[in-house]
This record gives sequence, structure tokens and C-alpha cells, in this order.
Amino acid sequence: MKTTIVFAYALLSYAIGMLGLVVFILYQGDLPLPRTINGEPGHALAAGLALNVGLMLLWGVQHSVMARPGFKQWFTRFIPQAAERSTYVLASGLCLLAIAAYWQGNTTVVWAWPELTGPLRALSFAGWGITVWATFQINHFELFGLKQPFCEMLGRPYSRHQFVTPFLYRYMRHPIQTGVLIGIWCQAVMTQGQLLLTAAMTVYVFIGLFYEERDLVAEFGNRYRNYMQQVPRLFPRPGKRIAKGGTVEE
Repeated sequence: MKTTIVFAYALLSYAIGMLGLVVFILYQGDLPLPRTINGEPGHALAAGLALNVGLMLLWGVQHSVMARPGFKQWFTRFIPQAAERSTYVLASGLCLLAIAAYWQGNTTVVWAWPELTGPLRALSFAGWGITVWATFQINHFELFGLKQPFCEMLGRPYSRHQFVTPFLYRYMRHPIQTGVLIGIWCQAVMTQGQLLLTAAMTVYVFIGLFYEERDLVAEFGNRYRNYMQQVPRLFPRPGKRIAKGGTVEE
């Protein structure tokens, strides 16, 4: 019974996490929503900036602290091990929904290229597509917290993902974040409020990658260090990739 409840919780967390991602993509891209990033701000400038800073701190602290091994070890003293990742996904989805609900925009235009709306929007969606594709290249359902409780519910042993380099990962170490950067920056019209959110998310990507790669080096040692030397972090470069079927040696 307990394992079934945990799996149901994981399904709910997955749904909220995916909802948060979709809403954020639409909100940040000023696409059809009841409230978009280029709507009129609801607070005075100083209060709006303070709220925005608070939202970004909430996202950064949640997304980085909850991903650290030390936090996971502490957190699973209070919740089932199988629910740890789905709780992370749930918290991430709620943070994205909070950003979409409370971010204070500024409608002053920084750049506007209306003639490029179609191509840039296509690039933006392609970026988000890369992000989703990259999750399936490794293990989407493990990454989003469904595999762990599913295995436990069926009584199957759960083994954590191994270090693998499928297609996208042979050209860039972090295609998930590559897609995010493409998705948020490829905008034909960029307002000050939108640019502030985009820049803040970009800064977070690089801070998050610093800690993530530190954890990966701690886990995989020289194998990951060699991978870092062979493959660029975010964007492909000529001559910097792992050949098809290639492996990263210790």
C-alpha cells in the first residue's frame, strides 16, 4: 500500500513539474496565457524588483540545494528514498508556476525584430525540444522521479543511472541546459522584464552547472574529467566530440 501511495505521489509530482515547465515556456516567451511576462506590472518598481529577486533566489536555492548529495542524504531521513526525486520535481514545478504567477515585468522594449518572429520562435521551440529530447537520451522517467517508485512498487531492484554518452551527449556535456538557453534567448521582441528573467536564468544555468559538474567529478572521477576535456560544456565545437560508439576511459 505504501509503495502505491508513493508512486501516486510521484505521478502527481510529475504532472505538476511538467505543468510548471510548459507554463514557464509560454510565460517567458510571451505566448498565449491569461498573464504573460509582458503584461503590466502589479507593483511599484522597488517592490517589483524585490519580488523578482526573491523569486529567483527561491528557484536557485531550491534547484541547487535540493540536487546536492548532502541534502538528499539528509532529506531521505524524513521521506521515502523513492520519493526524493519526485519531491524535487514537484518543488521545481511549483517554483516555475510561482515565477509565472508573480514575476513583475517591464514593458519597455530592449530589442524588436518583428520580421524575425517566425524564425526565432521556431528556434526557441527547437531549443525547448532539445531540452526534452536530452532527458530521454539519458532516462527521462528516472530524471523526473517516476522510475524509482515504480521499481519499488513492483518489487524490482532499482539501480541508479550509469555514466553514458548517447547522441547529444557526444557533442555537448549538458544539452538540457543548451536547449534552455536557446529557448529563452531566441526572442524577436525582448522587454526589460523579459530580459531580466532571461539573464537571471542564464546566470543560474552557469552556477548550477558549476555545482553539478563538481558532483559528477566526485562521483565518476577521472572518467568524467576526461569527458570534460573531450566534449564542450554547452555548444558543439569542431573536433570536440566523442565518436559514435566511443567510450570515455578512466
